[in-house]
Amino acid sequence: MLKYLGIGVIFTIIALLIGTFTGDWNLFFKIIAAAAVIPLVLSGLLTGAFVDGDRNRANYHTETKKDRQDKNKWVTRLLIIGVPNFSLLIILIILNI
Repeated sequence: MLKYLGIGVIFTIIALLIGTFTGDWNLFFKIIAAAAVIPLVLSGLLTGAFVDGDRNRANYHTETKKDRQDKNKWVTRLLIIGVPNFSLLIILIILNI
């Protein structure tokens, strides 16, 4: 799981470098926000968070246990990738930078 946390940190560092070299800090915030929101939305799609209960129940009963475990692994990985970016975004919003 540290590999996926490292991927998230790499996104953060790349965004910081882009913001530093271009001097456009709005671009930095946009990259950080995208790197935080995209994995969150993808994990929501994989878990079925955006469908109603009947559809979610039907999906649950038609998938195998292995498929469910694989899906949950990807959900965890995506959330871990987004953690550094989401954390930095929250800190920057709280500090009003």
